[in-house]
Amino acid sequence: MTEILLIRTGQTEQDKLNWLIYSSQEQEIIASGELTNASRLNELSEKAQTREVVVLLPSDQVQLKTVALPTKWNRKLEQALPYMLEEDIACDIDELFIAIGDPTMLDEQHAIKVALTDREWFEGWLALFTEHNLAVYTILPDALLLPTSDNDTLSAIELNNQWLFKKGDWHISAVENSWLGDYLAALGEPNVKHFSPANQFPESINLISQTSDYDLPLALFAKQLTNVKFNLRQGMYQLKKKSALWWGYWKGAAVITGVALVATIAIKLVELNQLNSQVELAKAQVVDKYQKAFPGTKVRPNLIKSQIRGALKTINGESEAGFLDLTTQLVVVFSQVSEFTPETLRYDKRRNELRIRARAKDFQTFGKVKSILEQQGLTVEQGSLNNDGDFVVGEIKLRGAV
Repeated sequence: MTEILLIRTGQTEQDKLNWLIYSSQEQEIIASGELTNASRLNELSEKAQTREVVVLLPSDQVQLKTVALPTKWNRKLEQALPYMLEEDIACDIDELFIAIGDPTMLDEQHAIKVALTDREWFEGWLALFTEHNLAVYTILPDALLLPTSDNDTLSAIELNNQWLFKKGDWHISAVENSWLGDYLAALGEPNVKHFSPANQFPESINLISQTSDYDLPLALFAKQLTNVKFNLRQGMYQLKKKSALWWGYWKGAAVITGVALVATIAIKLVELNQLNSQVELAKAQVVDKYQKAFPGTKVRPNLIKSQIRGALKTINGESEAGFLDLTTQLVVVFSQVSEFTPETLRYDKRRNELRIRARAKDFQTFGKVKSILEQQGLTVEQGSLNNDGDFVVGEIKLRGAV
């Protein structure tokens, strides 16, 4: 899938959720918004049907650690890992879900990267996604998707009145504005490479502005998805994608569908023949009416459109013919682009310009319409496009010869 739906949860089900649809192929935001709380997740169910869903958890709910090992990582060490972590945590180890990251080295000692989160809290969110028909295969702590910087530099971005930080590739944190000074002092006041305006930082901090990369936090995270291979959805919580096993269960349904498809094609062929007959009848009626309107003229059925246009030019001058020409070429669009609906048409006689305000399903639809019209030799100018709920509204100007 080339489009991704990112959902950033809150700490609780009552907190605000952020969402964003991003096209990895076009490298652009399709839509974004907020949900007041988790009970509104059903509003994203339809948007998730044709997109890959990635869930981001608040970084203050997920702790990343690097655990030193006595030897190279293996399955026996995986079984012993909870006991190795027990002394470093304040709660019962059974209350935590431990997700395994990549093996690494601490100086010359073998180590393993792990992520810890409250098991009951994590399972609560998984149940909510299932309840609202959201098939989530990837879950990550949000700050892990910040760009990786040098070890003496923090990457930072502000989201929902918190600053998210990432140091190296496996140290993340979420800090309230009022704690910034103490947090940075505890880290020895490192350099901060920030991806959103940083006005709350102490003057002693060396700020490195990434102005050219300022973006919505979830958009920045979406761009980094290919650089992060870790996934909290693992082990007993892994959601397996459909494989070839589905064929054994759905073979009967597939056969029935195939038979239905053949029958549908046969019906459509009959309907096509009927439509062709109707077209021929309509063509004959047009020729008959043209001969009555312009007696004595020779009619060429294949050129009837050009003949009518020429006749109108002779009668009314170029102004009306110009409008007819532009609207005739616009009609071609409707047969090729189904979800493009004009709302208003305005014609400028002096400039021979037709302005169309229209509604479409997304930004790409306007681009497709523009391309089709330009292929017909028209000068096309696209105005501003704006999101209007589940639609995009904008203006296109067509200009013919003056």
